[in-house]
Amino acid sequence: MKPLKLNLTKILILPGFLFLMFIQLAGCGDSGVVAPKSDDNVSISVKKDDGAFDNPVDVIVITEAKALIREIEFELEGSGIEHEIHNAAFVVHFNLTGAVEVISAGKVPPGVYNKVKFQIHKPEDNETPPDPEFKEGTSGNQRYSFIIKGTYNGNSFVYKSRKSVNIVVNFNKPINLQEAGINLTMIINSVSWFKNGSIVLDPRDPDNDDLIDDNIKNSFKRAFRDDDKNGLPDDN
Repeated sequence: MKPLKLNLTKILILPGFLFLMFIQLAGCGDSGVVAPKSDDNVSISVKKDDGAFDNPVDVIVITEAKALIREIEFELEGSGIEHEIHNAAFVVHFNLTGAVEVISAGKVPPGVYNKVKFQIHKPEDNETPPDPEFKEGTSGNQRYSFIIKGTYNGNSFVYKSRKSVNIVVNFNKPINLQEAGINLTMIINSVSWFKNGSIVLDPRDPDNDDLIDDNIKNSFKRAFRDDDKNGLPDDN
């Protein structure tokens, strides 16, 4: 099936689709909501920001999206030293609320940090993910890292990425983590997931998988200090 060529204003990623989230953690086979600890000094949040699209029509409508995430780390500026705040795989369910949401929290040593790293994680063949939809069997084609559901021209689709990818997001400027209560917000562009320039990518066509996977990886744009969690850099 050939990709459908359309003007960009013809694309719909469901209005107000906000990259965030209710969280489930994997730990000893259990899952649950992330509970911050009393000694945590930093949290990481996510907010969707697609930019302006006037009068879109419903070519693609996203009704559900979720990812398996693990190994959230902060990197010390100039040293390459990384400090991890979360290791175990957990599921992020993306919703339509439009609010900045915290996805994880932890403690890192005082210092100046300039980037956050994490993995969109495809389960290993002997791993049991907290959500069974991420693993239908032990072969590579039956294990998934990112799942998106919706409609394409009115026809239902379920897109399942089979790749683990490492994400690196640079802060807009280095952040001195010397105190508690610091929050970093990442900005994601989800409208790009099913686009290739002005072409709408049919998520049901396997020939589009590599492009869509690259778009998901590249949709994590930037991060900044946002202690009041309003989706804007604190230094604005």
